Formats: sequence, C-alpha cells, structure tokens
Amino acid sequence: MRVVGGLAVMTRLHEGSRTLPPMVQLDGRGFGLEGGIVSSSAEELWDWAWATGYAERYDPDPSCGTLWAAAQHLALSLREEDVRGKNVVELGAGLGVPGIVAKRLGAADVNLIDREPLALHMAMATAELNGVSVRATKADFTDVTQQEGVDLVLAADVLYDEKKCVEALATTIESLVLGKNNNGGRALVADPAGGRAHGARDAFCEAARRRGARIAETPFDHKSGLEPTVLLDLRWN
Repeated sequence: MRVVGGLAVMTRLHEGSRTLPPMVQLDGRGFGLEGGIVSSSAEELWDWAWATGYAERYDPDPSCGTLWAAAQHLALSLREEDVRGKNVVELGAGLGVPGIVAKRLGAADVNLIDREPLALHMAMATAELNGVSVRATKADFTDVTQQEGVDLVLAADVLYDEKKCVEALATTIESLVLGKNNNGGRALVADPAGGRAHGARDAFCEAARRRGARIAETPFDHKSGLEPTVLLDLRWN
C-alpha cells in the first residue's frame, strides 16, 4: 500500500490534465474524516505545473499539495469543546485539514485562507468529500483584512521567517481575535519541533506577547511516526 505523509493512499483520483493537477485520496479516518484530497507528490505536482504552463503563469508552490506533519498534529489536537459553535479561520491553510476537522467537530463557520489556489481547490474537494461546507479565500495571511466574530485562528507550518513573516502573522492574528465586535479569542499554531526557520518560533511568541497574548507551548507527539510538533496555544481576553 502506498503511503503519503504517513497516511495510506486509498484511491488515485486523477493523473492530471490541462486544468486539474494529479491527485490522490488519503485515508482520513485518523482525523475523523472520510478522506483527504492531496497531490500525488510534490514532484508530480511540479512536473504537471511545468507541462501545462501553470508554473509560468502562476508561480505555484509545489509543496502546497502536501499534508505536512504539523497540520496533521494540529488536526489531531482539536477537540469538540475547542470549536463547537465557533467561527474559525485557518491561516496559510494549504489543504485545510485542521479547518475541515474543526467543521466536522461542530464549528459554526470555517474560512480557509491561503495564497495558493491549487491547495484551496484540493481543500474544497476534501470538504465536499466529507459533507461539510467551508469557505475558501485566496489571500496571503499578511493581507487578510479584519473580520468580525473570529473566535479561533488555526495555523500550521507558517513560521518560515524570523522577521517579516512572524511580525505579520502576529499582527494578523491579533486583528482577527481582537477585531470589531470581538472581545478576545484564541489561536492554535503548530510548528515542527525543530522549527521551519531558526529563531522564528521564539520571535513569533515575542511578537504575540507584545500584542497581549498569553502563550502555552506544548510538545505534540501522537506516536504516529510523524515529525514531532510544538503546539502554541495563544489566548487574548
């Protein structure tokens, strides 16, 4: 059985065409999902993008179709009491698995935000496969405008730069949870234990604390064989 990102491939959905990238369906039962739609591999996605001219037109990120360990751990960490009845935004959502799990657990509204339309296409396919309705917004998280009523922000694998990125992320999260008509909120940010970029996690925590956040940092190892992850639990109230 073929495995992608630690999960078994159930079905190869599409070999790729002029409009659709190569995609497979993964076994999503570990997350309480029927399955998840991802690219068959970063290499195949990149080959498809160049063969179809998509790469020249849109400059895609070939890793966008990969379900990374931090996103899997974030999805596994969610509990019904974290999300039921709440308005949730996932920043840098990629394939959107944490946000879709949140919706399955009873979130009132979920908005998946990412700059890469290919990833959002697969995320919406996963939502459809699992019978849930979520929204998708094509935007970089540095450009997200203030939204009303955001209770919980999710993000995984987004701390990739210790300067510009972390300041922008901290500012965006603060604006979402303390925006118009908001009295405070929470963010869950998952980052590889070794860090995507040296010093980025510490710099992000410092930036968030300057903006009034209280932060709990918890190692997360689900004994899954995946890369260990650190979960940051940020709260404003």
